[in-house]
Amino acid sequence: MTDAARRLWVTAGWLIVGYVVLTFAGAAFAPDSTIGDTKSHVTSALVTSSMTKVFASGYVEFIAGMVFLVACLLIGRLLRGGGDLDGWLSSTISASAIVFTAVEVAAGAAGAAAVYNGHHGAPLAIVTTVDDIRNVAFSLSGGVAGLLTLAIAAAGRSTSLLPRWLSYTGYVVGTIMIAAVPAAKAGAPQVLLWFAWLVAFAVAALRAPRRGIVSAPTTLAVNA
Repeated sequence: MTDAARRLWVTAGWLIVGYVVLTFAGAAFAPDSTIGDTKSHVTSALVTSSMTKVFASGYVEFIAGMVFLVACLLIGRLLRGGGDLDGWLSSTISASAIVFTAVEVAAGAAGAAAVYNGHHGAPLAIVTTVDDIRNVAFSLSGGVAGLLTLAIAAAGRSTSLLPRWLSYTGYVVGTIMIAAVPAAKAGAPQVLLWFAWLVAFAVAALRAPRRGIVSAPTTLAVNA
């Protein structure tokens, strides 16, 4: 592997690590209300909470989303092989990343609106309705994340540029993420499983070999 290729893989790995760290850092102060919560819990999360902390956490999560988008676009490029199937899977990775980021940004906007209006006298029913848009968007984003994971796993196997274990576990995690959309919520087991897989991907990317021979720029493989 050329030095330039290795640097790209290492960059992708660190970007994914950055996304995970920023996401958990932002989630530490984010409102934890979900669909079906009691009025007292919703009030505590959206009306009497610290608006400064909530907005700060939302901004951190927004930055995390931008980092993730850049990372996935790079991953799509790194996993772009020479065949039609490889190109299709690479495009699916990029498209899924864009959709995922858009849904996450929309969810964050709805959450921010709910908190802002909750602190400025809006009826609790309206605040809850707006926040439920955030919750539904979060659930749907899990399905998109599943598609993204499946595309990365498939591209890794199609091009043989990712370790087999990473692709096979990616198939499992991606399928679970899509199947669990109806029950998804912040901190749900499938979401934590997805983050664990992302960390595993980052480790594999960061361990890209320092030396090796490649026949073309498309063969930018990490250790199998």
